[in-house]
Amino acid sequence: MIDQRERVSVTVVIPCFNQARFLPVAVASVRAQSYERVACLVVNDGSTDDTATVASALDVCVLEQPNRGVSAARNAGLTAARTDFVVFLDADDELLPTAIANATEALAADPDADLVVGRCEVMDADGRPLLAVHNAIDTANLYDEWLSQNFVWTPGAAMFRRSALSEVGGFPLHVGPASDYAVYLRFARAGRVRHIPHQLVRYRQHDASMSCDPALMLRATLAVLRGEWRQAPTAMRARIAFGWERWCDWYGEQIVSRLRIDWHARTVGEKQLRALMTLLRYCPRLALRHARRKAGRVFRNDRQAETRC
Repeated sequence: MIDQRERVSVTVVIPCFNQARFLPVAVASVRAQSYERVACLVVNDGSTDDTATVASALDVCVLEQPNRGVSAARNAGLTAARTDFVVFLDADDELLPTAIANATEALAADPDADLVVGRCEVMDADGRPLLAVHNAIDTANLYDEWLSQNFVWTPGAAMFRRSALSEVGGFPLHVGPASDYAVYLRFARAGRVRHIPHQLVRYRQHDASMSCDPALMLRATLAVLRGEWRQAPTAMRARIAFGWERWCDWYGEQIVSRLRIDWHARTVGEKQLRALMTLLRYCPRLALRHARRKAGRVFRNDRQAETRC
């Protein structure tokens, strides 16, 4: 156990863009930590709602910046932090009370680790618990596991050694909502990550979340894997290719489901067209399989209609 006199300090950075309704609960979860030396920093990423007003009333440090995206907001918080460790909590999520204590204990005890990750509980927009099924992972081979699944569902389930994250430049700006995934892979490739068997954060799922746009997530995730292909040793490329196929299947099925829902709702526009183009570009075999199934159903329905006539 860490001696209280030697306890390291932690900053929880909360990037916020138009999530004012959730922000007070996120901040309250930081204040409710069993660990004592925790600072809270909100980065208002050019919100157009009342985030600025809400944040100023919460008695926390607030950074204001024009809207530059979640990666830039996290990096602004990283630059401002002066603590040993840092956690990036999405404004619509909540830390569990022992999250900082559990993660800090593990990271402080292992000088060879720069990142500690744990598990999430899941809730809906109103904070009601949702069923969450966690796949088993090989904690001794986190890089391979991460290539085909992101088992850290939200950044609040990760704690970084601040100096190490700063040294690699923080979160990359060019991969959008998959920037955390890119950082996880970078540290895992170097063997600098440890997994702990603790629930650390409550992950809120709602329609406004970027993770609810599977086409966007697929494009961002594959951009990360392209970077891994360039940087990883040649011997790892077969594993990266396998991960590429897994992600295409995972998000491809979600794109098909979303397009089907939008079609029945008569919602057809630029977003749906871009999703379809993403599906055809990255998941052609899956798209063809679904097209054949659809054609088969149409054919059977037509035959049945002719028989009734």
